[in-house]
Amino acid sequence: MSGDLALQTKNRHFSTKRYLLITCVAFLFLGSIAAVLSLSVIFGIPVKPTSPSYRRCQTASKQLGFLCDDLTTCLPPSLLCNRKLDCNHGEDESTAYCGQMPSSLPQNLLFKCPNQKSWTYIDKVCDMRNDCGDCSDESGLQCPICSGWRCNTVFFADCDCIPKVRCKDGIQDCADWSDENTCV
Repeated sequence: MSGDLALQTKNRHFSTKRYLLITCVAFLFLGSIAAVLSLSVIFGIPVKPTSPSYRRCQTASKQLGFLCDDLTTCLPPSLLCNRKLDCNHGEDESTAYCGQMPSSLPQNLLFKCPNQKSWTYIDKVCDMRNDCGDCSDESGLQCPICSGWRCNTVFFADCDCIPKVRCKDGIQDCADWSDENTCV
């Protein structure tokens, strides 16, 4: 009987050591996680942006842009889903954004045409190109400043603002010929 008692004592002692070892390993693991989280808070290690609202930035031309995962590269919206990797990690071409265009794109980077069938990127508004087909992206309401010459144009594709290089070029662009007579 004394042999059984010694064996039981030895087994209890072994079990206690094993539980103590498991507990120490668990505390060490949890402590490591806490240390990593603390360091990331203290040093401000950025969290990788995943939702469109965290992708906002301002481009060099002071327009809204798309922020890459590196948190420094700000792309003009029209570089999204153009089949060219412009962000280092390719997030500008990911299916998350390019899968169900335009609904999968960040909505703040889009201009929806009044016909509700067409759209263009916000950086393509007021670029003197009729992207919507009805001039709504180039209208005086959207583009109060015309960088060219404003007139009632002969060609609907020009909307109401023609590039200055087409002034006094011998070709009528404005219905009143102002592009040939008074444009400077």
